Amino acid sequence: MNNYIQVIVLLVLVSVAIDCVTPRNKFEKGLLRLIEKCRNGDVESLPVAFPSLKPLRIPPMKFDYDGYRMSLSEIKVKGLEDLSVEKLSASPENMTISMEIFIPTLAIRADRYHMQGTIMYIISIDDKGVLKSNVDSIRARANIRFGAKGKDTVVTDLKLDYSVSDIQIQLGGSSDTVNSVAYDIISDLINDSEMKSRLQHLIKTQANEYLRGHTPQQFVEIVSSI
Repeated sequence: MNNYIQVIVLLVLVSVAIDCVTPRNKFEKGLLRLIEKCRNGDVESLPVAFPSLKPLRIPPMKFDYDGYRMSLSEIKVKGLEDLSVEKLSASPENMTISMEIFIPTLAIRADRYHMQGTIMYIISIDDKGVLKSNVDSIRARANIRFGAKGKDTVVTDLKLDYSVSDIQIQLGGSSDTVNSVAYDIISDLINDSEMKSRLQHLIKTQANEYLRGHTPQQFVEIVSSI
């Protein structure tokens, strides 16, 4: 389940469009340039290690939910080029970042999909193939505070919430029943409050990996100079 959440983790951390907000300081301007390079796949020249989002490649996922076991691999996410930020406020003095983002549609494809379980304790499922999913109208709100731990910059506080308007799931060659089960699982996982709480913890962990090796002052200077 942890790998599943990393999809959303990366979106919230590094996906912001420049053309929807006007930066009010060098730190905001640098953040937008940093994120824009990730969106365009121009990451080799970045002074910090962020992944390319064109497309976003996700590591294999495995999770259990309500008696079902699902695994996904060879996963690609497309659609970040259309992402826009509705609000952005970043303070280098307070080491805080607040933002609200919107993504019209994310197209997710897993070339290797496997689900096992039993429907109503009667019908056994052992389904393999290709999974395709569209997630529409994603809105996310995040408030992040940074601090220092030794010589590293770390996320000390994070508040996150998000919503989606619609989800479509298609499993290649699977029956309507199996498609329906997969839809219910994914929908519940995305909207579950416990999932959102776990996501906040994982975002902090992922962000701290990216920020490792830079003090807060160095982080602000690096980002502000991009």
